[in-house]
Amino acid sequence: MSNMFPIFFSVSSTDIAFAEEVSKKLPDDWIYLYSKTGEEGAHMWDEISHKELPQSQIFIIFWSKSYIAATGCVREILQAKDLVQKASLKPLVLRLDDTPITWQDDHEEDGKPVFEALGTMLQYRTSSPKVTVQQAIDLVERVAEPILRSDHPRMPRHDLQQTLSRVVKKDRFTYYPATWVSGFNGVGRETLIRDFSRSFTPNGRGFVIEVNEASLPKQTWLRIESQAFGADHERLKQLNDSVVIDEIKAVADTIERVFAAGDYVILRHSRIVEDRVDLPGWLDDVVNALSPATRPKLFIISQIPLLAERRARCRVSISAQRVPAIEEHQLTEFCYQLIGYFDKNPGRWDDEEIQSIVHASGGSVGFLVSLVRAASGMEDFDQIDKLVAADSHNMAASITTYVRWAFSQLRDFEDEQRTLLFLNDVSPCDIIDLEKAISPKRSMFRVLGKLLELGLIERESESLYRLTPLLANRLNRDLIRPSLLVWQREALVGFLKEPIEIYDNENSYLRIESRIQASLLAQTDELPNGVANFVSAAHWFQAGIRLYHARHRESAYRLLKKAYLKRAEFVTASRVELIRYFCLSATRNRKYEDAEKCIILLDNVHQTRGMASFLRADMFEYKGNFPQAVKEYKRSIQINEGKDHRLERTYRPLIRCLLALSHPDFVETKNYAIKWLKLRQTIFSLKALPRVYLHWKYRDPSSAPADINRLYSNALADLERDPGVGSAHFELKAEEAEFSGDFDGAVDYMEKAIETDPRFELRSERWRLMAKSGVLELANRAIDELEAARNDSKYRDNWLPFLPALAEIYAIALKITKQSYGALNTFSPQLSSDEIGHIIARVKRLSLPAR
Repeated sequence: MSNMFPIFFSVSSTDIAFAEEVSKKLPDDWIYLYSKTGEEGAHMWDEISHKELPQSQIFIIFWSKSYIAATGCVREILQAKDLVQKASLKPLVLRLDDTPITWQDDHEEDGKPVFEALGTMLQYRTSSPKVTVQQAIDLVERVAEPILRSDHPRMPRHDLQQTLSRVVKKDRFTYYPATWVSGFNGVGRETLIRDFSRSFTPNGRGFVIEVNEASLPKQTWLRIESQAFGADHERLKQLNDSVVIDEIKAVADTIERVFAAGDYVILRHSRIVEDRVDLPGWLDDVVNALSPATRPKLFIISQIPLLAERRARCRVSISAQRVPAIEEHQLTEFCYQLIGYFDKNPGRWDDEEIQSIVHASGGSVGFLVSLVRAASGMEDFDQIDKLVAADSHNMAASITTYVRWAFSQLRDFEDEQRTLLFLNDVSPCDIIDLEKAISPKRSMFRVLGKLLELGLIERESESLYRLTPLLANRLNRDLIRPSLLVWQREALVGFLKEPIEIYDNENSYLRIESRIQASLLAQTDELPNGVANFVSAAHWFQAGIRLYHARHRESAYRLLKKAYLKRAEFVTASRVELIRYFCLSATRNRKYEDAEKCIILLDNVHQTRGMASFLRADMFEYKGNFPQAVKEYKRSIQINEGKDHRLERTYRPLIRCLLALSHPDFVETKNYAIKWLKLRQTIFSLKALPRVYLHWKYRDPSSAPADINRLYSNALADLERDPGVGSAHFELKAEEAEFSGDFDGAVDYMEKAIETDPRFELRSERWRLMAKSGVLELANRAIDELEAARNDSKYRDNWLPFLPALAEIYAIALKITKQSYGALNTFSPQLSSDEIGHIIARVKRLSLPAR
């Protein structure tokens, strides 16, 4: 019998059925459930006393009238008492009936030691009397959850700690109250902070609080109160409803209280959509409100270095350190430690495989840990090239390769896929809420364990889980399938119906915010009881951005407008982002007056004129006025010269609009594509250049270079070599086939693209090709498939955003098949008669092949 069970169930034979129900929610290899027959199992006591109990981490007592009378249970609790007192065993008392938990005079004298032992256990966690099976499961999961903690060797960076010690020191006796720690995800910023802080406060705790560009002071204040001081729902409601004249001072005062308790706060810069948007300026006022002391009080973790203007505003209160990536020779030595820890057969690693893993990690400790852990589970090392992009000098390419490999391991694991999808919307999330939302067929612990092993999620802190930063902008493209999207909204709505059950006030505010996130993203009209009062403009802002990028245009517009009307609550940088997103949303909902107001607001400020030009160009492009869009995109590029991120964002739509002109200047368009590639190589920039050559070859062959075929082939080969190519090369091949009139081939290529990437945009493009082909059979298939898709629940979330384009495709197919345009009214009843009229007029003007 195994001696590695981390959880010991101490239960009488009478209550064994109850214990078995609880055990079903935990992995089989976690629980030692010894006796189903009470005293008859006593002959195995040596095994229990010498192996199972001493090596367990958690001792679960199923307390009842029967427990006190069971000789085996008595012996177990008496031994467990000593282990609990030595802090080597963590107890949980589940009260199955109303049997008292303290000694009373009418009890048998020989039972007194049992109550004394129980008294030791009661200092930890105890259920209420007559606990239900579900309540017992929740409590056991809460206590058992730390077993999922992913431990591994740590890489000490003494040089950085010494540097940090100098940086944070203000003078001989005091330290800056705040420190900004920047660097890429995975380079060990938080580990550095925690190791450094132990030299000041060995038992001090660092409370991690997520912040982003939309965060507001009150929201951050409540998060700190909940995480650091265990504020329960009532306390949080009291704080939320209170009239606070100076919310920034409230945040600073709470951080001071955390410091006085011997702890510290870590504000971690998380992303709504992109990491490069800076944190709100009100944090500067918080930092300046903190007083210097004998150690730092606040650490801010961000990928963005401390900007010069922010440093100037906080020069007397903040220090800064950049955590660089690690040299390969240092990582190689650390890699040997990881291999020895994770791999049962470390001798099978050779130098070539180790260097391949180290090289792929790109100087990131966190990524290296994920790679070694995953590779250690491989039986066949010949497959290691599928795990990493070994020949790449681009860390992003390595991450893309690894993430795709990790996703391939989940193809048959629906619970894991659903968990990732839910965490993409509601993150971080408590394990109890995850269990309720996912309702997994397998143990939630097994599900989370597999995702942790693959490095796709992180254990945020006790019982909290979040997506790893490795998944930034990758989840929807590489994993999500239509069937999961149908499940997604149902899961969000079902989750909202579950009551909030708080145990020991853990993660109270985060669990409230989880329901706010779920409610807004599920686009429901009502919030659960006890949650509505906590909704703020920050929540509308965050959810609006997420819905915008998920193409839920109307819902995004509604939420962003709510936040926009409260924009005075945001500081300048956040307010600019809010105005930008509200303008984009207004444009896509054809609320052009709202969009114009936003553009005027931004155009009146010198620093945001480039953004105003971009948004005006975006509006012209959406209206189909491509010459004006090109003019404004070019103006935006001129204004934003030297601002790489804004330029990168502008090149893509500019090239798209240039190619949409009747007579593009292909030399100019090519030059823009090359500039974009020099700025940054991504799938989008790599795809732009061959697409320009493709259009040039077929649309204006007389002005094309003599070697246009070679230029196109070389650019296409560069795209195909990229690890993240996905469906991009198939999309280009389909476009090339369309230019040559081979619509059958174009449709075939689009089907291959969809197999690689099931995005709805690609399905829409396939239907367009089928309709435009002029082939009667393909056009009829397009009509049949479009009508079937309209009634298919898995396309529900994408239908309305794409409906105008789909209606035009449907109308083209009607023209080819010589059917009445009147069918459009039935196909797209959500469109107005004017919109349908414009679609019919455009289609009638089209010259289509007839075959």
